[in-house]
Amino acid sequence: MKSLVIDQFQTHIQANDWKEAIINTSNILLAKNVISNTYVEAMIHVIETNGPIIVISPHVALAHARPECGVNKFGISFSLLEKPIPFGNELFDPVKLVITLAALDADSHIEIISELTDILLDDDKMNRIFQAETPEQLYDIFTE
Repeated sequence: MKSLVIDQFQTHIQANDWKEAIINTSNILLAKNVISNTYVEAMIHVIETNGPIIVISPHVALAHARPECGVNKFGISFSLLEKPIPFGNELFDPVKLVITLAALDADSHIEIISELTDILLDDDKMNRIFQAETPEQLYDIFTE
């Protein structure tokens, strides 16, 4: 994941529930016009309709929806929540890291999942990610 840049990372994001977590972690991509508000609504709709299927590993949610729901260009962000939030996934709750993915097509979606898998399976790296205090620390871990 060497092509990442520091402004894709944020820490200490406040949220009281999973909806706020999706909304508040999406702001970084909204501000860059990577996604529209309709994409945020679509990500929430995915969970409301299908349950917490976006919680993909212990304490990690991969927030996303279909590209036609408001993706303007490819983007990804990594956001650590101030306090872990339950999303309703008994196996992997509570969520501490929200990865927001705005993919333009299935190929880019699969490619980023493949790149993330190595990180998500590395327990040491994930523990360091969960302990990061600054965006710079998160960036360093993801790009090492």
